[in-house]
Amino acid sequence: CILLAGCGAVPRSTGVMQVGPDTFRVSARGSVGNVMESQKMAFSESSNHCKSLGRELIVIATNQIEAIGGGPYEVTFRCLNKSDPELVRPTLERAPDTVIKIK
Repeated sequence: CILLAGCGAVPRSTGVMQVGPDTFRVSARGSVGNVMESQKMAFSESSNHCKSLGRELIVIATNQIEAIGGGPYEVTFRCLNKSDPELVRPTLERAPDTVIKIK
């Protein structure tokens, strides 16, 4: 129990990973049970990454991974030039908990 609590107490992230052209993902985990800390860390890293490239952040998707004690928070985003036509106000939607596929 002490070992698990000690590991979960240290905020950490995967760092920014490129998943496509101009598209990136970062996953962060704050203190155990502190989702807001995870969100803040993930959004901060994504924003800082785009700023370091001299580009603007556009969030594509967010995801809170369910786990005991609170899982990591993922942000998938793009870093776009100010003149890019895809740089528009985002409309974020929560991913569905259940998906039904009809074949």
